[in-house]
Amino acid sequence: MKYSTPPVLWLLAVGTFAIGTDAFVIAGVLPEIARDLQVSTGAAGQLITVFSLTYALFAPVSATFTGSLSRRTVLASGLGVFVVGNVLSATGDSYGWVMAGRVVAALGAASYTPQASAAAASLVPEEHRGRALGIVIGGLTVATALGVPVGTLIGGAASWRATLWAVAALGVVALLGALLLPRLAPAGRHPLAVRLSGLRSPAVLITLTVTLLAVTSEHLVYTYIGPVLDDVTDGGSRLSLLLFVFGVGAVAGNAIAGRATDRLGNRAVLLLAVGGMTLDLALMPLWSRSLGAATLALFVWGATGWMYLVPQQHRLLSLSEESGPFTVALNSSALYLGIGLGGAVGGLLVNAWGPRTTALPAFVLGAVAVAVAAVTYQSPSRPAPEASSDPARQGAPDDD
Repeated sequence: MKYSTPPVLWLLAVGTFAIGTDAFVIAGVLPEIARDLQVSTGAAGQLITVFSLTYALFAPVSATFTGSLSRRTVLASGLGVFVVGNVLSATGDSYGWVMAGRVVAALGAASYTPQASAAAASLVPEEHRGRALGIVIGGLTVATALGVPVGTLIGGAASWRATLWAVAALGVVALLGALLLPRLAPAGRHPLAVRLSGLRSPAVLITLTVTLLAVTSEHLVYTYIGPVLDDVTDGGSRLSLLLFVFGVGAVAGNAIAGRATDRLGNRAVLLLAVGGMTLDLALMPLWSRSLGAATLALFVWGATGWMYLVPQQHRLLSLSEESGPFTVALNSSALYLGIGLGGAVGGLLVNAWGPRTTALPAFVLGAVAVAVAAVTYQSPSRPAPEASSDPARQGAPDDD
């Protein structure tokens, strides 16, 4: 008998699509936000910083305190909070009000994303879990390829507030889907100290440090991609097209990274991905002045930037047996912490010297990440389950 995919999985994917879009679309409408709220571009970039830092810090806390609740309840509550946060930001008439909305939205996102993966796995037979996770987590990749450029296009044609209203609408659709879920058993409550126990391992700390350095390097530039590409875009349709090219590269990089890691080992793929991305970012002052060069550079950046987290999770999976079952989930917090730090540091540089000055520190951080990995990672590492570069996948195995 042919297996039929539960339709509710696609509704769960709408939630990850909305959250993925929300996490990154602010970069595409940053100049519009800065003008409307009458703040500097660097200050507007802190809206990304506060969302990411809130997510990074709250995700393990949320998992700890909601472990005794039904997953359906956690999913619905998380999406409800996420929608409220976006409505607050969309209607905010001051920078502080919009910032508060970003915090609220991040609280909801941090509660939803890990649980969506776990719920997907529990709704299907064991032999179909990979397909179920692929559907739900795929919402994040599609958000990069489609949600962010479309949201940027909406922002250019209407306003950045319309973009956030669209994200909130997607959240409502996902909320309705979460309410259709059957009652699911709680994930189980684990103390925060247990969830953070992997930090006692030097190997885990080094791996997370590499993630933090690479992500911070990337988001020093990506957070301010609108101002960076100002010379070759009109802030609307051309920027949307370039972000779409970036997203296509991300899908391509994510698609080949798992097989490449299985064949070449996590060290080789990590060095290739972060090294390629670092070189690409170092050349940003050159390619950002030409539409053709920017198109090529963003495709390469998207591919390498969404490729390096695969070998990172692969390595953490191999370390988790010795360092505890929640080791992999720590990579998600490192990821969002890096996004936040990149936005914060980049904002200072943009305000002081302009957006292209972010290229040098991005290169330095990326080069340090490559050096640390080259010296400390063993090659080849023993095989581990195939990984995904999507942020939610970082915590999926541990929340089931």
